[in-house]
Amino acid sequence: MESQPVESVRAAEVVPFWNRLREIALYPAHPASLTTILVLALCHLVTNLPLGFLFDLLVWVALYKYAFECLRATANGRMEPPEIALAVDDALGWAQVKLQFVFVAINLAAFIWLGPVGGGIVSIVLAFALPGAIMSLAMDENLLLALNPATWFAVAARLGWAYVAVAALYFVFNMSKHYAEALVLPILPAVLSEVVFYFMTHYVVVATFHLMGYLIHQYADDIGYEPEPQQPLTRGKIDPDQPLLDEAAELVRDGKPEAAADMLGQAIKGRGGSETMHAQYRKLLALLGRRDEQLKHGREWIDVLLAQDKDRRAVDIARDCLEIDPAFELSNPDDVSRVAQKAVDVGQTQVALKLVSTYIKTHPKHRDVPRNALLAAKVLVDRLGKEDVAKKLLDQVAERFPDDALLPDIKAYRAFIDSIAVPKPAV
Repeated sequence: MESQPVESVRAAEVVPFWNRLREIALYPAHPASLTTILVLALCHLVTNLPLGFLFDLLVWVALYKYAFECLRATANGRMEPPEIALAVDDALGWAQVKLQFVFVAINLAAFIWLGPVGGGIVSIVLAFALPGAIMSLAMDENLLLALNPATWFAVAARLGWAYVAVAALYFVFNMSKHYAEALVLPILPAVLSEVVFYFMTHYVVVATFHLMGYLIHQYADDIGYEPEPQQPLTRGKIDPDQPLLDEAAELVRDGKPEAAADMLGQAIKGRGGSETMHAQYRKLLALLGRRDEQLKHGREWIDVLLAQDKDRRAVDIARDCLEIDPAFELSNPDDVSRVAQKAVDVGQTQVALKLVSTYIKTHPKHRDVPRNALLAAKVLVDRLGKEDVAKKLLDQVAERFPDDALLPDIKAYRAFIDSIAVPKPAV
């Protein structure tokens, strides 16, 4: 049986979440967050329009997108809410809506099929599991993984009692919202009551996502999450490529995004460019639908980032390219081990698995195949609970590389998988 996680040295340097409950509860009251949740609460009035429920769904997506932005900012050590959601893709907001829908559907089905008692037990289990599912979705951006019960309990096991405490606080936050609504809403006019209802709901969503982000921040080492380094704000510092960026912006305003993309692309090809310049170039390529150029630039930029020891950023670009093409490959197969390991370290397990999977198919005889296969096997077992897939992968590698120096490690981990395997009941 796995032992309870012990706080790491790094976690000990972070103020424990139980000593920041007041700050966590007041997090959405920060002007940046307050403005966002109030505007979105007003946007819910679209439900009064014909087919308003469709527009209202977009409001929920926007809310969850912002909530994930807050969660990630907190996980990375930034304790003030962001102004708007920029780093989080719309797809993550939609994924949270789908996750909520699946949880509600399972709950309703449990009451129908299992009766009040069975349904009540399932409700408690789901309430306990929901924070783990949300944190998994935030870190891995994989809805199927977030919906896997093995993921919920793997997160809980790694965090131990701290997860139980946060799950309880999640429940308390939501119950407090319902109590406040019961007191306030009946005495308000209909339209104002509707806005206040959604405002309270949004407030609690942002507060609970901040709470989960802080849990990730506090126990980053225990769950294998590496916070993104905070860039110090240097007031008055001008991007070295600002003239080119301004010229590109002018071209876009004139309706010439193609010319802007070509100009930035030529500049990057000729002498490289700043982070902002690379990012703007990618945005223009995405706007124009030039997928092949996005992938080519991604490969080249990853090479530059690795040369600068910016492995964490290289993982982000790899993830972006994999969303465009799941079969995306790095330009140099020798770099797969480095990027995949970094992806695992920062919680981007799907990036690691996709890179390794394509790499093994394309370069089956490469010297790093055993090392990458062992890494993938550990992710498959520890994060996804896919012991059978891991065993098959290790067996293939052991047969293909009988003289590799890692063979004893591969056989040892293969035996470990057998030792933890539990026979599944016959269906």
